[in-house]
Amino acid sequence: MRLALLQPYSHPGDSERQFATLAARARDLAGHADLLVVPELFMTGYRLSAEKLQSLAEPIDGPFARQAEALARETGLAILYGFPERDGAAVYNSVQAFAGDGRRLVHYRKLHLPSDDERAAFATGDVLVTFSFGGFTVAPLICYDVEFPESVRACVQAGADLVIAPTALRRHWSQIAQMMIPVRALESGVFVAYANWAGSEADWDYAGLSCICGPDGQVLARAGADLQVISATLDKAEVPKARARLTYLRDARFRLEGPF
Repeated sequence: MRLALLQPYSHPGDSERQFATLAARARDLAGHADLLVVPELFMTGYRLSAEKLQSLAEPIDGPFARQAEALARETGLAILYGFPERDGAAVYNSVQAFAGDGRRLVHYRKLHLPSDDERAAFATGDVLVTFSFGGFTVAPLICYDVEFPESVRACVQAGADLVIAPTALRRHWSQIAQMMIPVRALESGVFVAYANWAGSEADWDYAGLSCICGPDGQVLARAGADLQVISATLDKAEVPKARARLTYLRDARFRLEGPF
């Protein structure tokens, strides 16, 4: 699988400009990647008030989703993006993906809300999900979710070869991108892709440092702090090799009862 991550600057509250950024990069990558991942709450930007996020939230088949689906069809590129999702009275911090033929591949709601701001804006998801793409079993997580080793291990126990985590990581938490994400890949023998923002939003300075890590913990691609696209070709055969070399999954004397 040819995987690409876009680390963009944000235009908070302006979904048209956000989509324009996505469309330009997707068209550049057409024929050169299979799946493009962009950050948490990409549709709106992250650092907005609860009221603003809720007012901008859309259902999974809303206007932005229809644009993303059409873009996937146009480019032949699968696209996974974050957005505030409205479902009746509830709003979730969600991601979804469309295949190059326009099929919805996955829809996932963030399980772990890390702050009072997020808890004021969003309801909490309650299920981990996987989807098949390019011969891989893929599990989406969102930001804080991937910081729990139990989350990644639960995805792996559900069959995941690749965990994808759109995020909105601040600069003063850079060690999460630099240290924790490669460890998550190593300890569970799984590819991990971590797609962050560049630049700033309001009072937040983003870390950048988006990365793609192999199942042996090696960093296959790493962004700096600014707008950047990174990519790597993932070989599923590396997953069993990594798990045979470091046998945590075989030797663990417990099994997680994950929210599947």
